[in-house]
Amino acid sequence: MARTGKTAQDFIQSSFSPIVAVLCSQKVENIVSKNNVTFPELLQPFCNLDWEGQFREPGGNTCVIKNMKLIVRDVNWKPLQPTEARRQLNNAVLYNYNDKTISVELAGRSFLIPQSTHWFDAWRETYLDVQFPSDHEFTKHFLSCIIVGTTDDENVVDTFNGLNQQYAQLQNVMPPKLPKWFNNCILKTYLLLHDVSVVSKERADAVFDTLKHAFGPNSCFMLPINSKSTSDANVPADLWSQYIKRSPDSTSDVASTLSNLATTPAEQAPIFPSQNIIERGEDTLTGSVQESVHPLTSPETDVYDNANSLQTHSFSGSVESVSVSAKGIDLSTEVHGAALNNNDIEAIKKFLQEYASKALLPYIEKQISQLSESVANRKGVSRSLLSATKRWFGTGKGGNATGNSAVVYTNDCPELQLRRLGDLWFLCGQWQRAFDTYHTAKREFYADSAWLCYAGALEMAAISAFMAGDSNRKTHGYLEESIVTYLNTCRMVQYAVRATLLSVICLTSSGLHGEAAKQLIRMTSEDSDLRSAMLLEQAALCFLSGPGTKAMCRKYAFHMVLAGHRFSKAGQKKHAYRCYKQAHQVYSGSGWRLATDHVQFALGRLAGALRRAHDAVQWLAAPLAPHPPQPPAQQEAFLREYMHAHQQWQESSEERRSRLEKLPLPVAEVSMTRVACAGPAPLSSPRRCGATSLCVHAPRRDPHEERVWRTLEEMLVQVARGAVPMIFKPTLDLYDDTTDCHPLVPQGEPIQISVTLWNPLKISLILKDVELLWRFTPLNESGDSDDNNSIYNEIALAQGVEVASNVIVGQKLPSVVLEGDSKKSLIFSLTPMKVGQVYIQGLAYKLINAGEGASENSSTGVSIQGKVDLMSGVKSMDKRLEITVIPEAPCLQMTFSETNPDIISGEIRTVDVELTNVGPVDMKNVFIAVSHPECVSVVTPDNVVDDFKILYDEKFREITPNSEERGRGAEAWRRAAARHVRAARCGPAVLLLRPHSAAARLHVLAYYETGLERRPYRLLRHVFRFNVVDAVDITINPRRSLKTVNESVAEIVNLSVEVSNISENKSDQINIELLEAAFLSRQWKITNLIAARDKNDILAPREKLHLVFKGHRILEAVPEGRVETSCVKISEGHPDSIADITSPPYSKFMINKKSSFIDSADNTFNQDIEKRSGLLQSMFVLRWKAQDETTGRSAVGQHCLWLDCFNKVQYGEKVLVTDNNPPLPLDENESKLDVTENKKNIKKDNVVMFKMEHSKQINHDFNERRLCIIPVTLSIVNCYGVPVRVFINMSKQKNRETSGRELGWTGALHNGPDADSKEIGVSIHLKKFETRRVQVQGVCAAPGTYLVGSAFTVTTQGTEPHMNVTDVSNNTSLLVLQQA
Repeated sequence: MARTGKTAQDFIQSSFSPIVAVLCSQKVENIVSKNNVTFPELLQPFCNLDWEGQFREPGGNTCVIKNMKLIVRDVNWKPLQPTEARRQLNNAVLYNYNDKTISVELAGRSFLIPQSTHWFDAWRETYLDVQFPSDHEFTKHFLSCIIVGTTDDENVVDTFNGLNQQYAQLQNVMPPKLPKWFNNCILKTYLLLHDVSVVSKERADAVFDTLKHAFGPNSCFMLPINSKSTSDANVPADLWSQYIKRSPDSTSDVASTLSNLATTPAEQAPIFPSQNIIERGEDTLTGSVQESVHPLTSPETDVYDNANSLQTHSFSGSVESVSVSAKGIDLSTEVHGAALNNNDIEAIKKFLQEYASKALLPYIEKQISQLSESVANRKGVSRSLLSATKRWFGTGKGGNATGNSAVVYTNDCPELQLRRLGDLWFLCGQWQRAFDTYHTAKREFYADSAWLCYAGALEMAAISAFMAGDSNRKTHGYLEESIVTYLNTCRMVQYAVRATLLSVICLTSSGLHGEAAKQLIRMTSEDSDLRSAMLLEQAALCFLSGPGTKAMCRKYAFHMVLAGHRFSKAGQKKHAYRCYKQAHQVYSGSGWRLATDHVQFALGRLAGALRRAHDAVQWLAAPLAPHPPQPPAQQEAFLREYMHAHQQWQESSEERRSRLEKLPLPVAEVSMTRVACAGPAPLSSPRRCGATSLCVHAPRRDPHEERVWRTLEEMLVQVARGAVPMIFKPTLDLYDDTTDCHPLVPQGEPIQISVTLWNPLKISLILKDVELLWRFTPLNESGDSDDNNSIYNEIALAQGVEVASNVIVGQKLPSVVLEGDSKKSLIFSLTPMKVGQVYIQGLAYKLINAGEGASENSSTGVSIQGKVDLMSGVKSMDKRLEITVIPEAPCLQMTFSETNPDIISGEIRTVDVELTNVGPVDMKNVFIAVSHPECVSVVTPDNVVDDFKILYDEKFREITPNSEERGRGAEAWRRAAARHVRAARCGPAVLLLRPHSAAARLHVLAYYETGLERRPYRLLRHVFRFNVVDAVDITINPRRSLKTVNESVAEIVNLSVEVSNISENKSDQINIELLEAAFLSRQWKITNLIAARDKNDILAPREKLHLVFKGHRILEAVPEGRVETSCVKISEGHPDSIADITSPPYSKFMINKKSSFIDSADNTFNQDIEKRSGLLQSMFVLRWKAQDETTGRSAVGQHCLWLDCFNKVQYGEKVLVTDNNPPLPLDENESKLDVTENKKNIKKDNVVMFKMEHSKQINHDFNERRLCIIPVTLSIVNCYGVPVRVFINMSKQKNRETSGRELGWTGALHNGPDADSKEIGVSIHLKKFETRRVQVQGVCAAPGTYLVGSAFTVTTQGTEPHMNVTDVSNNTSLLVLQQA
């Protein structure tokens, strides 16, 4: 517990001091009134006697009294009335407020706790001071009486005789009338007050001699005062101010509120009456003192317990009816002791010492002797019959009884005499003797079941032991039993409270803080909020005062909250605020959100009541933090209270005129703030849409999209400027939390800013007049920012004036509704009209509290204006809200004709596009890049493009190999850039689109130059998003053969084409009709078509059509850059098949579906090398028409499929999925099908082809001729356009081991390809595409079946490594040789 400078022993000794009565004449009051004090007040500052006295006890030993304190009261003193008592208690707490704290370390945390509790000490002293003196104890009774007269009286003896008569009347009153006397024969002394300023010293001495002669010299004293002259200095300090307590006028409005309070009864009850307890349903007092109860309910009607010392009322009840803020009589301007000088002060001190040593101490010695003798003589004598009966047969214990005893003690009975003796020992500071006496008395009272006296004896015995230094568990138990007896048996709450206050002092001094807190909590009840608050606060401090490892911080905080609540009910707002603030230290950061919010809410309301408007706003804003656990109704109450506090603060604060206050609601999601600087959007027009690829309120960036835009921009820079900078930074038009550069916007162009607001509460919020807060800094003459001339719109909004529109034109949202626990993105447009720097600082709005059922149009409720900061919590590198305004620049807009997003893969669409410069500056060098050039084609009136040249460059142009990897990559990059980028100009143009399933999103990026240094070029983005449906699939198996025409062998190409309708959507009925097939090649032409069924048939879903196209090789030389076209009409006469492949839009899409350079830039060059190594190298184009029977929509499209080599199946849209086992080949020349495009493409082309001509069956008589000569003609064709050398090796036979028959050869044979080769065969040289017939002779020695084709192998050698291969002829060429 926090302590003041006074120790526990000093407090107890000062609380139980001898009380001296003063009976004064009227002239005495007149004399002392010159000093603005009464006579008791005149003496009170000097009653702490710095003096040591001695007296003898009955046993003859000497007892020493040190530092005696006297309490001087007027003989007519009466306890305060209930209203005044409560006012004194409340003022003691109110005017002793002190918020000084000290820091302590507990449980690893630092807490600020009160440095001292002056208010508690003052309340405790006042509480003990206003108590009514009881007849069961004598420490509060008058021990002596000083009769005071003056030297100015004409007959001083008559004056004192009259005062003696008054004293005799007061002495003989029957109890419990006031005043209360210690016994029937108290010490009576006479004081002659001498007014030095009026009466001469000689007269005073004469009068004093007369007085001593009349009443005896040992009982008379004289005190000179008012001796100050004009030359004397004033008394150094006002010694009387702290002891003067003036009661307010009885007509004060404070008393008017006490209609429910019981008044002092006119006649008081006998000494020990049976008590009539006010019951509320049941015995509420017993329940109110249970240790586990911490009441927080409304106070009951207060009652008064000071009218009679034995009644169970409380003068410290709730102060709901007492205005603690009303001040008492202002005595600060009163001057006390104005007529006194230092000699008078010394005279007063001397008088009190002489009085104590010469009169009071001898009287106490005499009384102790008499009481000791009386108790010893009468001890053991039976008292009344009832007392004797209870002594022998009574077994009840004080704590268990339910009511007071009916024992009636006379005033001079031995039991009360024993109590008087104990009180005298205690008042003299003889603690051990007092303990022995009280201990004896408590046994007597217990035997008589005199429970009130028993409780009092226990209380004083324990305190005596504590003061003697012999306090232990047993004496602590005395106080515990005393408290319980006061409460449960005697129902005397005020004495239970007093005993608790004294017990706590003893317990805490012994280190028993937990037991002290337990007793303090027990005494809290509903009958007194102030008392409960004081005790709960002390209990909390006890919990915190234990040993360092046992300090109970959570209990401390909890009981501080309870104390704050009771302080608030008692009207002590400052103390309530202080207690809640102490508790908040523990709950803050603890994770106990409900408790923390309750404390913060209470602090906010108390701060508002104390007119701390700013603190109230801050405290009430805290419970509105994100993720509140309260139900919606509670959250609405929190919000309503906050808004009322904020409104009051705004009305009283002058600071609001220069800035807006940050509001806790809603919460800005700073990480989701986005800024777009892409120029103004085009005006809306029917059936047209603008380029809208930038989405300012998109949740996050798509990495794939970013990679696409970056690559397209690099391609545009490559084409427009010839090279890409070594350090390339892509242009940013959309800024978010991942960017680290200032947004750039040309002067006069709007900026789109998306701000996401989050409502963390479960109730709706209404925002009005929402707009951005900005600061604009212009540029000075040197081009730097001029911060001194910055312009803010926050000041204008705070003052309610319009903002100048010649700098920035902003947008204001009139009303926004945020649903509970939801996020909403608001998009604002801001147009800077001057060059400079724009800083977006926050969002200004008016928060409306319209209660439950609020809507966007609600006009009632509380409205507060504030802002939310958009810069708080942002990383230092984030500059998206610091916008640089550059000079005017060109601005491109693109508008497109509307197109249906539903499309069939391969369908050709035509989209009209309009390019317009809406900026004030001319633009130059307009280029457009597309992500998939095989799917998008840009057609402008003045830009004629040779589509076949594009196809030639893409598929047929010879690539010069580069030995360096960097060189290969650069070459591939330049080709890709040229393929993706097309030049354009402002005006109308046409976009031809042919999306497919792998390119459902087509990106278009426009580039144009501005001529500005800060932004040399600008970009405009657009994305076509289609819902692609697969309907047509093509599979081609190209094969070749040799055909004899006019006795010459020629190559024939056979394309086995399978067309499938693969539409699987049950809601659509898409039928496919084939129109035309085209073959684009430099080596082959197709001539005719063979269909498995009618070629004009319509393909329904899940149907297939097999076609075989036949063609031949082009033997004539084709010029460089030219591609031969051959077409076959499948549906002859169809309107859509009239135009052939050479006319747009079909000529724009002659490139097959392939991986875009953007998706696989690293592999493009290698693919180009590989595709030029095949023998077929042709593009097959199939045009078709689709009819949707459900919607009636028709579409024309075409599929392209690149054929690189023979004997390899090429797949179109759909990829077959098979197992890992390869299919069984029909023969060795047939391809082992590659079922996926992802597998490595193994070339199946032969360098040469050959055809064997020989007899199939021969009859030969081996008896006649041992050998059979068989003529064989080999027709060999060079399939490549380069010369090759062919060696027919006849020394090896593939099937020698399996067939058992060996075919030999004869004729002119040559050595192998090498000079030292042992191989024998035929060697020939073939020019490109040359066909030659070779005659050879086979030799057979026996009849049988021979595989002629396996009797030799063919080895080719050419200029390229892949031509150096060895191949075997067709092993199905059989020869049957029979014996003739």
